[in-house]
Amino acid sequence: MTLWGYHLLYRDDAMAESAHFSDEDKATVQVALEATLFSSGRSTGKQNLLLEFSSSALAHGIPYAMPPQQTVIKLTPNLCRDGVLAKSITELRTAGYRLALDGPLESCRHILHLASYLIVDALTTPADIFLQEMAAATKTGIPVLVKRIESPEIFESAKDLGAQLFLGFFFQKPEIIASRKLSSMQVVRLKLLKMLDAHTDNWEGIANILQNDVSLAYRLLQFINSPFFGVVQPITTVQRAIGYLGSKRARLWLRMVILTDLCPPEKTSQLPLLSAQRARFLELAGANRQDVDRDELFLLGLFSLLDAIFDMPMTDLVDYLPLTADLKATLCRRSGRYTPWLDMAIHFEQGRWDCVDLLLEKLNLDRIHVGTSYAQAVIWAEDFFHAAG
Repeated sequence: MTLWGYHLLYRDDAMAESAHFSDEDKATVQVALEATLFSSGRSTGKQNLLLEFSSSALAHGIPYAMPPQQTVIKLTPNLCRDGVLAKSITELRTAGYRLALDGPLESCRHILHLASYLIVDALTTPADIFLQEMAAATKTGIPVLVKRIESPEIFESAKDLGAQLFLGFFFQKPEIIASRKLSSMQVVRLKLLKMLDAHTDNWEGIANILQNDVSLAYRLLQFINSPFFGVVQPITTVQRAIGYLGSKRARLWLRMVILTDLCPPEKTSQLPLLSAQRARFLELAGANRQDVDRDELFLLGLFSLLDAIFDMPMTDLVDYLPLTADLKATLCRRSGRYTPWLDMAIHFEQGRWDCVDLLLEKLNLDRIHVGTSYAQAVIWAEDFFHAAG
């Protein structure tokens, strides 16, 4: 009666009682992508995540996106019998992923030596078949997980027969976790943001990513050859473009473009623009201050609207970015060193001048300097987005 982990399943609708999908690969990828958000959004600690992958997902290495120490891959008889997958399954086991074989042992004996768990269905009929399958499973010495336990009687019976793990409605009925789905492109963009803000100069690695991303590479070259820079000789390679920009401006441009790409098409394009404007405003307002970091103020403003862009809690999003504890606290609307700065920016945008005056006094900021910073930020953001395409 202690929690071992979560069994994650695909549902296309909040009212659905079973899985309905036209593309099993797409359904698999959606579950895998959201599994990380699921575990980061609640206090799962090191709890296990049990989930099934389609044959195509296994062949293409989709499980490797999951943490091996937490992930248990469920294999059904069809997957066990697929000879093409034998190598992929063995490699996953070698990489530290655990396998749970779900089905009659006859269909999985050839990979029994790779199994970490055996799954037996408590509602198998007739009842004597369940007893036979339990006897065969426990005889292997591999831990047995009994699924579809729906009553205390079945629970006690499974325990008496030697099961070690238990799953079913008796413990908790399935809970629908409705959350906004991140596309594969958005996940890649967030990882690139993480690389940019990891305080390293791995520009060779970043250049390689850009070269393989036609959209980003094209816009970078378009940006560097625009009148904004006035280069004499056209720059035609990603490496030269980054070298010309320099690390600071390259980071800046990439952050802006990535933020724009992350914004879903149904969202207004003003969200990335407002994010950039807020970032520049805070950076300028905090110039020449010793108690705050200008770069952190910029990042605070830039990422302050991520929850609105994604329609997701900020607490789920900040884990994708290597931010300081102070920045994470402020973005998640907890009290922190930068909280008054973000409040000041929000009140300034909304014209709440009484609140602005109180915060200016608290932060010891000059009213004229702040007003000038805001005007400059508006012009800078519009010019930058126009040039960046």
